Amino acid sequence: VLVLEGAKPLDVGIPAQVFTTRASMPYDVRVCGAEPGVVAGGDGLSYQVAHGLDALAWADIVFVPGYRFPDREDPPEAVVDALVAAHDRGARLAAISTGAFALAATGLLDGKRATTHWHYARALAAKRPLVRVDENVLFVDEGSVLTSAGAASGIDLCLHILR
Repeated sequence: VLVLEGAKPLDVGIPAQVFTTRASMPYDVRVCGAEPGVVAGGDGLSYQVAHGLDALAWADIVFVPGYRFPDREDPPEAVVDALVAAHDRGARLAAISTGAFALAATGLLDGKRATTHWHYARALAAKRPLVRVDENVLFVDEGSVLTSAGAASGIDLCLHILR
């Protein structure tokens, strides 16, 4: 789970809970940031992450939770590069809510359908005109890249991935 600055708590918690590390589940969930340490989150919370972008080098699925003000600036170049590298080696990338902006910054959504939080759908379409934004669905599965609408639909996306 890649926590970006301004990350929304529910968006971070959904994949961390659904894919939690426990004996009955075959997952090893790691929460990471652009670098290890404290990541300022949204809604007054912050996250202490033990891993940096190196965690993406082995991940089978990289979740990008939604974050505040995604329409204002792109994620750091190192984050974009790490997402592209993870995808290039075969990892699936899944965005919850406004995390779709980070995936769109990679160019991996160009020519594909995607969704995001309804409040930001028009902003995503304007910022990334090559992305076919669909604001009337809970989630979109384009194979190696997946996006969900708001946080609650992130649960649907995670359950879809589990199937």
